[in-house]
Amino acid sequence: MATKKTKLLVIGLDGATFDLLQPLMDAGHLPNLGAMMHRGSWGRLDSTIPPFTAAAWSTLATGQNPGQHGVLSFRKRDHFNYDRQGSGFVDARQLGTTIWEIMGEASKEVGVVNVPLTYPARPVNGFMITGMLTPLQASHFTFPPEFANKLGEDYMIDVDFIRGQTGFRQSGFPSKKEMLAPIQRMSQIRAKSCIRLLKEEPWDFFMVVFTSTDRISHFFWDDLESLLDENLPRNQIEQTIQQDLLAYFHELDSDLGQLMEIAGSSAHIMLMSDHGFGPSPTRRAYPNIWLEQIGLLKKRGVEGVGDLEYWRVLLSRQKRLKALVRRLLPQSTQQKVTTTSRASSSDIIDWSQTQAYWVPIYFHVCGIEINLKEERRNGIVAAGETYEALRDQIIKASAQFVDPSNGKCIVKSAVRREDLYSGPYVESFPDVILIFDPDYIGAESLAGSLLAEAHTPSRPGEHRQDGIFIAAGPSVEARGELDNLRLVDVPATILHMMGLPIPSSFDGRVLTEIFDPAFLQTQPVRMHDVAPDQLLPDTSESAYSNEEEAQLGERLRGLGYLE
Repeated sequence: MATKKTKLLVIGLDGATFDLLQPLMDAGHLPNLGAMMHRGSWGRLDSTIPPFTAAAWSTLATGQNPGQHGVLSFRKRDHFNYDRQGSGFVDARQLGTTIWEIMGEASKEVGVVNVPLTYPARPVNGFMITGMLTPLQASHFTFPPEFANKLGEDYMIDVDFIRGQTGFRQSGFPSKKEMLAPIQRMSQIRAKSCIRLLKEEPWDFFMVVFTSTDRISHFFWDDLESLLDENLPRNQIEQTIQQDLLAYFHELDSDLGQLMEIAGSSAHIMLMSDHGFGPSPTRRAYPNIWLEQIGLLKKRGVEGVGDLEYWRVLLSRQKRLKALVRRLLPQSTQQKVTTTSRASSSDIIDWSQTQAYWVPIYFHVCGIEINLKEERRNGIVAAGETYEALRDQIIKASAQFVDPSNGKCIVKSAVRREDLYSGPYVESFPDVILIFDPDYIGAESLAGSLLAEAHTPSRPGEHRQDGIFIAAGPSVEARGELDNLRLVDVPATILHMMGLPIPSSFDGRVLTEIFDPAFLQTQPVRMHDVAPDQLLPDTSESAYSNEEEAQLGERLRGLGYLE
């Protein structure tokens, strides 16, 4: 039975999916993970929308949906000025009170390692090592600051695929062999560090996130699919990669077994992911062209061959023409095309006649924003009935957003933002959320008239909605597979395992179905009435310097997260 001294070890496997792990367990490759599932309760875990690192881990940290914590992506956007790419990165200061801070206030000792969006490190009752979005050579990536001295010089927060031996790579990713080695090394260092910290540091709650599972799935999904399909032919190189991938999973499972053994039989163990994985989109859809075709978006006058957007799109689609263009175009025009290669198509939108436009959220999840008066620099749509009628029109018309090549409806779901989210940040989110068929990625171009075309992904694997959840321990019943598990429910369940009440500001529930009924009788779910979370000020000063901002942008592009 749980007591005041109950310990909880939470292991995050970023991007882990049962679509991959279950076959590996069935084949005997993950004995420790399989044993944990056998003695506990588990199931698919419904992620946030979008099923993305930034939104999902922020929900895990705060117990709140994105409408309350305000994070949908890595970057902040200037909506008023039609900013599509975003300017500045989100950081830990934007989030309200976290579950580890709640535990600390209740005198629980905590250790938090490598959870994304924890930089800069905030004070906790214990120690913290920040995760993804921590700048290289950061000086405040641990709390207390001197805790960094306990980490070896080889400690890695994330891999870096944009720097070669002689500096920044000019284009493309390294070979798969070159990528796999640092991913494995990062996982090894993370496990080695946590094994030592579990032994040496006092803790009641310990959480670590392994990002290697996400990186493996992004860059090796095709190899993983063939690994699981014995009927597919394999050449020698593929066999080598697959053998190396199996070695990675064997080692990861062994590391998980060591972490669980050190935690002890009296500790609760929870293993979860922020989202799942599947194959990358093979089709590219153009919502702005769709909006233009239904009369809600207007372009300014077409400039033909002098239009930079024309040449930008032509070059991106027809790479073989680049040499010819270099010979034909004046050097000054070539330079303009180069400098605007990542520019937004907002430059060619006639905002004085545009009612709605597309904004990206994450790959197959995107938004439609209404060009509202006073809310946008050149807004033309009146609030109230006109605004609501326009949202109705967009949602209804989305059923006709069809790929002409195959007749498939591109949009699986179109909903108002308030139907997905609740909280003070909802009004800053896109007015309508479009969820595409996962074989489609949203793109911004307004050149041409095609609604969709073939897409060659930069990496073979991409996020899916279903993550994983496994719990085991003295108060958890071996109930096997369960349904209706949501990521937003995990933080409340964590606090309950720790014997703490659930703040009324939390959006999730305690997953009572995983517990022994006797445990629930002696430790019933308790709620704690609190005022709405007082969010930390989103100051004008970024947590990152200009150099760090640029560096983070390049690193995320090097991982395929940014264009």
